[in-house]
Amino acid sequence: MMYAGLTKVIAINSYQKNKMFSEYSFDAPTQITGGNGEGKTSLLRLIPFFYGATGTQIVRKSNVNKPFAEWYLPHNNSYIVFEYITARGQVAHVICYRNLSTKGGIVYLFVKGQFEQSVIIKQDSEDKPYAIGCTKLAAELNANGLEYESRITSVKEYREIIQNINAGNLSNQFLSYSLCSGRHDVRHIEKITAALIQGEFNMADTKALFLDILEQGNSTLEFGVDANRIEQWCDDYNGLTAFLAKKEAFIEAIANNKQIAYLTTQLANALTIIREASESLDESLKKTEIERSDFLENSDKQIGEINQDKLDKEVQKSALQRSITSINSEIEVHHSKLITYENSGYPELSVKLKQLPEMEDRVAQQRQSYADLETKVNDAKAKYEKDKQNLVSKFNKEKSDLTEQKLDAEKECKVKKDKIDDVYQPQLKELTQTHTIFTADKSQALMEHRAELATQKQRLKNPDIDEFLIEQREQLESEKDRLQEQVDTLKHTTTLSEKEGVNLQTKREKLLERLEATRRNMRDAETRLKVVSNRLDPDSGTLFSFLEANRQGWQSSPLGRVLTDELLMDTTLTPSMTEDSGSMYDLYIDTSNLADCSVTNKADVEEQAHLMDRIVELEDAEADFNKQILKNDFAVKQSTLELSRLRNELRNAEGDLSQTKVNLKNKKIEIARAKESLVEKININIKSIEKAIALIDREISVTLERFEEAKLELNNDRLTQISNVESSLDLTIGAIDELLEKSTLTLGENKQRIKTEYEQRLSDQGISGEIYQRYKEEIELLDNEIKNLKVKSHKIKEYEIWLAVYEVDDPKRRDDRNTKVKELETVHQEFESFETKLKELRAKAHRTKKEFDEKLSILRNHKQRADSAISRLTNYVMFEGEEGSQEALDYNGDLNSLLSYVESKLPELERLTKLRKKDIQQMETITLNLGDGELYRFWNESSRNAITEDIVASDSKRIDILEIIMNDIIPQVTSITIESAVNMGRMLVDFKHRLLGFDRDIKKLGRNISEQVKLNNTFSVVGSIDINVESSLSKLQGWQDIINFSEIYEEWDKTGSAELPTKEFFNALSTLTYHISAEKVKKPTELFDIKFEVIENNQRKTAKTDKDMRDLASNGTNLLIQSMLYLALLTQQRGASRLSITYPTDEIGKLTAENQAKLLKMMGAHNFNVIAAQPDGNNRTANLFKYLYHLTPYKNIFNKPKVSKLALAKAAETSTGVEA
Repeated sequence: MMYAGLTKVIAINSYQKNKMFSEYSFDAPTQITGGNGEGKTSLLRLIPFFYGATGTQIVRKSNVNKPFAEWYLPHNNSYIVFEYITARGQVAHVICYRNLSTKGGIVYLFVKGQFEQSVIIKQDSEDKPYAIGCTKLAAELNANGLEYESRITSVKEYREIIQNINAGNLSNQFLSYSLCSGRHDVRHIEKITAALIQGEFNMADTKALFLDILEQGNSTLEFGVDANRIEQWCDDYNGLTAFLAKKEAFIEAIANNKQIAYLTTQLANALTIIREASESLDESLKKTEIERSDFLENSDKQIGEINQDKLDKEVQKSALQRSITSINSEIEVHHSKLITYENSGYPELSVKLKQLPEMEDRVAQQRQSYADLETKVNDAKAKYEKDKQNLVSKFNKEKSDLTEQKLDAEKECKVKKDKIDDVYQPQLKELTQTHTIFTADKSQALMEHRAELATQKQRLKNPDIDEFLIEQREQLESEKDRLQEQVDTLKHTTTLSEKEGVNLQTKREKLLERLEATRRNMRDAETRLKVVSNRLDPDSGTLFSFLEANRQGWQSSPLGRVLTDELLMDTTLTPSMTEDSGSMYDLYIDTSNLADCSVTNKADVEEQAHLMDRIVELEDAEADFNKQILKNDFAVKQSTLELSRLRNELRNAEGDLSQTKVNLKNKKIEIARAKESLVEKININIKSIEKAIALIDREISVTLERFEEAKLELNNDRLTQISNVESSLDLTIGAIDELLEKSTLTLGENKQRIKTEYEQRLSDQGISGEIYQRYKEEIELLDNEIKNLKVKSHKIKEYEIWLAVYEVDDPKRRDDRNTKVKELETVHQEFESFETKLKELRAKAHRTKKEFDEKLSILRNHKQRADSAISRLTNYVMFEGEEGSQEALDYNGDLNSLLSYVESKLPELERLTKLRKKDIQQMETITLNLGDGELYRFWNESSRNAITEDIVASDSKRIDILEIIMNDIIPQVTSITIESAVNMGRMLVDFKHRLLGFDRDIKKLGRNISEQVKLNNTFSVVGSIDINVESSLSKLQGWQDIINFSEIYEEWDKTGSAELPTKEFFNALSTLTYHISAEKVKKPTELFDIKFEVIENNQRKTAKTDKDMRDLASNGTNLLIQSMLYLALLTQQRGASRLSITYPTDEIGKLTAENQAKLLKMMGAHNFNVIAAQPDGNNRTANLFKYLYHLTPYKNIFNKPKVSKLALAKAAETSTGVEA
């Protein structure tokens, strides 16, 4: 039975530009030679492509700078054909060509039977071969009676068919095309064969092949649970244990919260009643104020009217008074003038003026009679005046002495007073200074306390919260702003990236449109070129070729002038030359006015050259557009990746922003609570400072009283001393005044004595002093009267005239005044009447206003008390939706009793509220450390709605949340946590077992490969070779922690897993979190090392890395080692399948002829067909290969090597042995 496997590779119009058809037989050892760049390696790379390798796997390390389809299938009529024998022993082939609907896509078409060249290769009219387009392939296959399947466009689907992977899922029509049958497959053979031609040995690729064989190629060391999940579990565990540790305290807190809710409800109902009472009081106040306002308005109006009447009477009264005053003034003036005249004696003077001549005569007679008497009187009088002068001089001297004594006594008194003041002032100064110092000290202390009080009050208005909290809040706000800015920036960047993607997509569409237009133009040009070429072809059978061959100058003939391009290119007209060839069916038409036919050979040649240039230009443009599209597609891909990255960053940033906002809200609540605590402390400080200020004020007041008493006592002492001095002075001055009085009496007595002597002397001379004096006075009086009369004669006459007028006008003025006085009395009575009414109205207004004010005061007091109660209640009660709810309050209408009840319950509510705050602080202390688990999510979602500006309401909701947590969430999360612990524990234990299983499998694979290599080693240069797979599992970071956790988990699992795990379990799982983080996850290739141990020329060498392999041995020896390794891997994969594997290698020239022979023999023994590529052939080794191909730029030279006689003899001997 024949082995399944690849037999031929056929390339049609492929990567070898000058070769339309190339066929290579690969059913036996084959040698391919040729110069650099002739396509040897490209041919070898088709072998893994046949086994299902992707284009990327094949050309990824070549010097070909084109995708697979662009290199191997550059045209629409390019093909790669693989002919092979299936597992069922049938010949089949697969045709590969470009997928025109997708860029870089490849179509795989399975066809039964051998490949027939005539299906694709056709002959043109010149017997030149050409390949049909892929769109005609199906028709050609049908035409040739070849059975084929539906085309496949997925390399994965093709690989599964060719390698018989997942045979149970393959359709029956494709099962016959597999290289393996039944449940056997040859998976990963494409990767191993691709590695054969990679060139230098690569340890990483080799380890990857090991993993692929174990079906671990795409896996990573995943624990089955990520670090975040473990961290969340740990957070939940910490939260659960923290809550359960405070269970009793929290149960009491829940009970307290219910009591608070009850009191709150009661107080809420009370508040409703008080609010209604307040509203009623408010209405009564407004009504009373309106009534008061109306009354005052009416009262003011009445008073205003009376005031206006009173004012009018007052104006009238004032006018009358002014008029009476004016009349009185006139009367008084004239009467005063009369009195003045009378006082001046004008009436008598008027009479005397009439007697003036008589008076002058009488004065003259009297002066003559008393002239001698006057001389004697003057002498006596002179002596009297002299004596009197002497007495006065003596008296003045005595008076001067007494006055001087009085002044001396006053000076002495002043000196004594100054001495008293000199003693008093220092004492007063000392007392004042002592008091001033004490007062200054106390005032300074008072100022300091008041400054401190002002500071504390300022702190009360603006509490200086802990700077660390403020800094944390500012940091959170800054972080929130930064994250918000980052989110905005990312949104903007994402929008720009999306726009860029849209622009790139638009650009791609435009490029595709331009490419399509270019291709359309190229098709049109090719069509036109074909038309022109057919016209220029004399054997094309067209009318144009016939006319060109048989009729010179036909263009200017009548027929030529009416022929169209379609007729000229028609090949069905069968033209011939006759006698009437110049006419048109015996019909004559004058065509002289028509232009000659423009179709000429010369024009066609020019157009053909132009079209060929045009096609070349369009091909270049098409290639340029393809490059631009590729570049644009790469940019689109990069833009898509960048957009995906930006969206991920945006989601992360938005998550961080949301979390930061929650943290900021929590921090603000913490600051609010710190602010409350600080306000309480500040209030205590303020009370202490105010107490100290009151004490200082009291000390200053007492000190001031004592100072005033001491000052008064000192001043009284001074005044007593001064009084004594002044009393002594008064006694001295009294004595002096008494002496002075005696001197004055003596003076008077002496004056009287001298006057008596003067009168006695006159009497002795017979002169009567009285008579003399009387006569003298009469004369003097008469002289004076005469002089006065003469001086006042003019005024006396004026008086007489004025008196005559006065006696007429004065009675009239007095009558007028009396009339106005009566009128004034009437007005005054009316004024007094208005005044009385005004007093009555004002008294009534004052009385009524007082009644209103008293009523308003009572209402305001009631309202103020109710508002105060409302204000106090509002601080503790959440009223929204709760007023009047639950138990109704027993209210009998007595507001005072209700307020007393409220005031008695508020302290209890305050006490419970403070306890609740402490409980909430304990709860928040726990919640701050909840991390990111189920408890945290519930708390975060629940508290987000509970945290409001109303701290009291928030606290109540938080305790409600606490109750839910303790009664519902804790049991649920406990169950979830236990279940998660079981699941994570099992996953981690399974992970441990998977690692141990992987360790066993990789070691087993290593042993199998090593044994196979040892069996295949027949090379003398390699004395011994061991390929050992060393496990590095024990070196895996965290491996011991995984083992420790597994032991703890298994112990806990034995208990039934009904309770929370122990703290030991938690610590072990927390330790694993560090190793499970994404950045620490390792690839499976890091769990083992492949160690090569070789004895070459009796020297043992080892290699674990690429460098070690390069240094291990010569290039030839390394190739042998790699060949034995890959042979073992391929044999491992092939298993029991009867499959001949095509083994490509392009480094066989590094081996000696002997080793090449041994290598080929070893491969042949295992049904491997070696396809070896090398630049130059070797005559010594050429006979080792069945097929020899030499590649040149223009053709492939195929030489079947001659078989030597020795080889023929050995072959005959072998065949004879087989027959026997």
